[in-house]
Amino acid sequence: MTKKKSHILRNVLIVILIAAVAALAGFIYIYSQTTKAADSSNTTQTNVVIPDGSSTTAIAGILKDDGIINNELAFRMRAKMDGAEYKAGTYSLSPSMTMTEISEILIKGRDNANTVNVTIPEGYTVKQIAEKMEKSGVCSADDFIAESENGQFDYEFLSGAVTGEHRLEGYLFPDTYELYKDSDPHAAIDKMLSHFNDVYNGLITSADSAVTSKYNENQIVTVASLIEREAKLDSERADVASVVYNRLDKGMKLQFCSTVQFALGKVKSRLYNSDLKIDSPYNTYLYDGLPPGPIAVPGKKSLEAAMNPASTDYLYFVVSSKGDGSHNFAATGDDFAAYRDDYLSSLTD
Repeated sequence: MTKKKSHILRNVLIVILIAAVAALAGFIYIYSQTTKAADSSNTTQTNVVIPDGSSTTAIAGILKDDGIINNELAFRMRAKMDGAEYKAGTYSLSPSMTMTEISEILIKGRDNANTVNVTIPEGYTVKQIAEKMEKSGVCSADDFIAESENGQFDYEFLSGAVTGEHRLEGYLFPDTYELYKDSDPHAAIDKMLSHFNDVYNGLITSADSAVTSKYNENQIVTVASLIEREAKLDSERADVASVVYNRLDKGMKLQFCSTVQFALGKVKSRLYNSDLKIDSPYNTYLYDGLPPGPIAVPGKKSLEAAMNPASTDYLYFVVSSKGDGSHNFAATGDDFAAYRDDYLSSLTD
């Protein structure tokens, strides 16, 4: 072999070697991406729809567009390695999941996904929500409460919320959520806060300017929580709101039993005079003005009523004797006393 041919062969071998090393490095890099999450700190869950008949390439594109993955090629490699046959359906996924985790969920299919539907009713406190999460198998109540007190959540409305144990009270929007079992409570909380943010921002655009110019977001949500705990009928929510604002305008104590229940940390079928003396800033029998923050999570209708109160001169309301959860509203103490006596009389009949 001549020196020239030997030189050419050596160069060819070097090129082949470089190409092989580059290919191996590329494979190693792509493979490494299959074991990583797109954003391990972002636990926000998104409903991802995989249509029937979607190819792996199409699914990778959907996941990329929804922000669940950041490397389509890596996902396709993961699918090939798994010999995956992905199933159509709607999946609750987050950027904090690795491609391996996502692939496993899509292979199992929606019917076998490790999720549970959890319904949070209007009027629940954070403590009650935490207990519901534990019963549903999402996370322990203690972990949920700890995260609600100390977790980092990037929502502007929380800048005006109270600090400490009641920080998220009133902001975990009531609805039915699809959540992962045995998961980090941060994802569940973030999902509820995000929903609250969407609902509140959708309502505030049509709110009464007299309310929004005088009260901040935390105060409006606090009023909404009072409405949620006091009103049983949707038709009365705006009237209850008017009582709140009318009493505040006149410098009257609110004297809402629901705030005492919150201060006591439990719901009692009957409050005694000793209960009304509990020393808590949430006790509106003792302290002027609104409580420091919400006392429960208000639903959409209570938020709407807090933003758009009825125009009345009502200062009082009391449960009616009808037994249907309705109230009688009054503008004077005499009328209130008459309605109250009528109700008390109905209890002894």
